[in-house]
Amino acid sequence: MNVRILALLATLLPAVALSQTWTVRPIPAADEAVARVVMDDVSELVMEVTNTTAATTDTRLSEVSFVLPTGYQLLGGQPAEENPNWKIEYLDSTVRRITFQSTLGCVDDGRGLARNQSARFVLSVVGPSNRATDNATERLVSGTYARDQCDGTNYTYNIGSMTPWTRGILAANVTLSPRVLAVNGATVARVVVENRGTGSAADVTVDDPSSTSSVPLTTEDKDPSKTLAVQAAGIFEVALRPTAAGAVAARVRAHTSDSNAPLAESPVADVGDLVASADMDIVDAFPGDPVTLRLTVANTSTTNTYTQVRPRAPVLLGRATASLLAGPSPESVAQLAPGASAQFTWRYQVSGAPGARYQFQAQVDGTLNGSAVEGDLVTARKGRIVEHRVRLSQERVSTAATGVTVAYTVQNRGTLPIYEVKLLKPAVNYFAVAASGPQAFGDWSVSTDAAGYTWESESGIPVGGEATFRITYSGFTAVTADTAFRHRLELNQGYNDPRIRVEGTMTLLQETASPDVGRLTGVARDGSVTLTWDNPFNHGSTLVLRAEGTTPPDTVPTSGVRYAVGDALGNATVAYVDEFSSASSMTDTAVTNGTTYVYRVFNADDELRYGPGNQPTSQGLLVTPRARVTGNPLWCYSVGLETTLQPVTELGVGIFTSFNDSVVATLTNTANPAEDGAERFRPVKLSGKIGTRFPVVPLLGRPGQQWIVVGDMAGVPAVINSATGEFLWRNTTLGLGIINSFPVTQLLDYANPEYRTTFSNVDLAIFATRNTSTPNQVVALNAATGALIWRYQPGDLGMVSGGMLVDYTTNRLYVPTKSGVSTDTLRVLNSLTGAEVARLALGDLEFGVVRNATSNQILVTANDGRVHGVNPATYAIAWTVQVEGASQRTFTHFARPQGQGFVVSRTNDTVERYEVEDETHAPKLKWTTGIEKPSGTFTFNVNGVPRVYVGSADGKVHQLELENDGLDTGQVTVGPAGQVIGVPTIDHTVGRLHVGTEDGRICAFPVPF
Repeated sequence: MNVRILALLATLLPAVALSQTWTVRPIPAADEAVARVVMDDVSELVMEVTNTTAATTDTRLSEVSFVLPTGYQLLGGQPAEENPNWKIEYLDSTVRRITFQSTLGCVDDGRGLARNQSARFVLSVVGPSNRATDNATERLVSGTYARDQCDGTNYTYNIGSMTPWTRGILAANVTLSPRVLAVNGATVARVVVENRGTGSAADVTVDDPSSTSSVPLTTEDKDPSKTLAVQAAGIFEVALRPTAAGAVAARVRAHTSDSNAPLAESPVADVGDLVASADMDIVDAFPGDPVTLRLTVANTSTTNTYTQVRPRAPVLLGRATASLLAGPSPESVAQLAPGASAQFTWRYQVSGAPGARYQFQAQVDGTLNGSAVEGDLVTARKGRIVEHRVRLSQERVSTAATGVTVAYTVQNRGTLPIYEVKLLKPAVNYFAVAASGPQAFGDWSVSTDAAGYTWESESGIPVGGEATFRITYSGFTAVTADTAFRHRLELNQGYNDPRIRVEGTMTLLQETASPDVGRLTGVARDGSVTLTWDNPFNHGSTLVLRAEGTTPPDTVPTSGVRYAVGDALGNATVAYVDEFSSASSMTDTAVTNGTTYVYRVFNADDELRYGPGNQPTSQGLLVTPRARVTGNPLWCYSVGLETTLQPVTELGVGIFTSFNDSVVATLTNTANPAEDGAERFRPVKLSGKIGTRFPVVPLLGRPGQQWIVVGDMAGVPAVINSATGEFLWRNTTLGLGIINSFPVTQLLDYANPEYRTTFSNVDLAIFATRNTSTPNQVVALNAATGALIWRYQPGDLGMVSGGMLVDYTTNRLYVPTKSGVSTDTLRVLNSLTGAEVARLALGDLEFGVVRNATSNQILVTANDGRVHGVNPATYAIAWTVQVEGASQRTFTHFARPQGQGFVVSRTNDTVERYEVEDETHAPKLKWTTGIEKPSGTFTFNVNGVPRVYVGSADGKVHQLELENDGLDTGQVTVGPAGQVIGVPTIDHTVGRLHVGTEDGRICAFPVPF
């Protein structure tokens, strides 16, 4: 039969003669046996339509119309994402009908559904709340039809025979905390169940959660059943333990004896070593809104350090479009130490038709021991393009609060005004409404019924406008952990228009603080202060307070309260605030040169609960920006804890030093003042306090690289990459005790033939201990691996506090010690084997041993006021100088070689120079200059004029003329009078002096003064 005859028959025969068949069935959610909706709650009802026409025809089903049962609200709908070539043709909320049509024309290929083809449609519905139990026989009602809108063919189906869905009384949602954890770590599923039915209370139980992936979730503990009154909520905690690595969500069922809530699924959690979680700040966006995606990455390993941690470009899911505005920020993280975390953010502009979904998947890559590591793919929660939404003035509140007025701001971007707004009662057992209740305003009147609070207006909320509705809560029920509750509103545009449901969340807070930021540092420059910190894993926003003067900010921010830049808080001003940001630094230009400020930085979590702001201490971070003029520092780097150890200079590049348990590094940038003094890497934490400066050296087989050789008071030696701050190794197995002396190295590249015969490919790193009870020792380690080469532990070795000395010419190691165990306080060892070569009784030796390159003698500084010159060939005392007026603790630092003599800083507030003047070769006093509590010294020769630089307790660094009787010819002020200034060091290639202070700053000055 040809096409023309078919067309003629279609015209002449009655439509019923060509009647075709179709089916419609509700589709259950994942792991569900039946489709479920919740009473008096917005539910998505997915309908699958199938063209079941006979094989003898080729008509197509291109229009389908659904009618919901009486009592249902039809809010809207959309075709499922897998079948986009459909549209809403008709929607009538009063008769509860929605009609979809194929968007392809009658002559287009692929129009509608051919025989045995199916399509799905998502209906947004609110089921009536008129039952105390579930109703398992819910079906579409008469008037539901399917047809071909092109030729008028009708498709018949007996609605009464369709698979029903279930309308239930329980709604549930679930969260996991934490969402990143190690294998076999502990997490808690927190399930909030609401009774949306009518009549009596319900006894509710929560089943053991199931896993959505191959990661098993073992239930270890679970709350018992609870009785929930109508409109009340119950909180159930389930302790879980994932026993394998991977991304996973928890599905949880809440039920009564005869009612089941829809399965609730948690946000995705990630289990393993390098793990991540993804979040978005806005899940109800207007077209064109910016949204922020945040990927939080954590290293849950206790031993591994990941490097080159970098996020992949996120993948967009859904029908909405997203244009990248910025990100990722930062682009990468150099390293992620054990227990550390990092955050990456992207900013997108989202657009699309109302109801279009947007969701992002994200993933991170890293490097572990030179090999690529791939993180799991994690998914953020779903967002939708909307025309209406609500914003709460208090999105989180302490349960200790009373009399809190909450403002609900309804925003209208739809096509019609909104004349009625109803706040459906939130969980009545957690939110107690005050007697004053909802408040009328303007021409909005307010009324109350059993379901909620209704505002009505003749003028309404215009298109593009917004209105704020307020209600006062008298109090809140306590929770054992932070819990988010839904606050739902119903909006009415007119009698014949579909109702609109919007919702926000209010989180009731348990009274605990957020964690502090980590590793807070600052750089004060000309007209600016830059702060840098590490965000903890539980991070949502940052608030920075700035107080003028030396008194730290005295008032902490109130949890749940948003602040703006410029707000006053106690004696301080808000200098910076962000939210849902990965930012970990800020530059404050609202400062005045010459004025001292103290900053405190407060981390807040996503619930806007602030931490104590006690990093690096409760005293905050002190800074003083200054103009780059003569006498002022070029910059000062602040860490908040004492930094008086002498910095180590990498000429023309930067400096290294330490405070407390951390190694720090700053850069020298003579070309760009805005970058001068910037961090080379974030402070590197060791196992314990660092008691001395350290060497920075090249290592064998690593050309162009410098390495920090450092030990700490926990007895852990380590080597750190000076460019990145990464550990080359840490040896925690030696059991050394306390390391408090300057480590030394013996490097193959500079060694003599004897060394090269013994060690063909090894550099040595040598450490000594300062223990009070455990026997002291000296160990030599392979500088590249940390492996033990030799150990010297004779049993009578005193505490080693001062720096050791390696004599490369003779392969000898000089070790100064305190007496007590033995009077032989200077030990000379074979640096290749650790064998003892000589020992001398020179009294308590707490300062470093140094070599005078001019005289080729070893200078030993004793506590009793004597300085000895030791012959390195015979180990005999070549001379001894007893300084005038000597007493115990005569010196503040070791004698620094100068010419054939030395310069010493003394506890009697003087700096003295001793020099050889006659054939006895014993140095004699040449000059004395008064300096208050002088630090150690450093010399600098400019154009043949040698000078000595020394810190003082008067808050200054003094410049003394070495050849002009120690004349004090210049000073720079580093801190206030009375503050101890540390030992300076000088970068002679750029003419800069660097020095640390008692109040936690390291400053750079041009020299000479």
